[in-house]
Amino acid sequence: MTFLGLGMISMYNVRHVLHHTGKKTDKLETLMIRIGMFSVLYSIPATILIACFLYERFQRPKWEVSFVSHCYSKAPGACRAKSEEFVADSNILIFNLIKYLMMLVTGLSTGFWVLLSFKTASNWAKTFKMCG
Repeated sequence: MTFLGLGMISMYNVRHVLHHTGKKTDKLETLMIRIGMFSVLYSIPATILIACFLYERFQRPKWEVSFVSHCYSKAPGACRAKSEEFVADSNILIFNLIKYLMMLVTGLSTGFWVLLSFKTASNWAKTFKMCG
């Protein structure tokens, strides 16, 4: 995050200098907007994902004790046969859904950066023309 912020400040300073010299800064401004959008789309899910990993780290012993106590409350060795009966706390399901959703959002933002650029689209069009 620090490097991203410092990079944005540096690009703003370069834009400011170029603007005062009279040069066009349209491409630099669009690049700054794209980097800003990417940083938001990447950093928010990544922060939530780190929070999920920390939550899992501190809650895992409690989950394991709950599972083991459920398994051995009936009879030793019965856990393997009846593990489907274990009803976990609903927080575990919500936690895992959020964790995997944040992984997906982070990957999608990276994919959109690459796939929705003009250069990528033109290269794919050239490739399809050559193949077909």
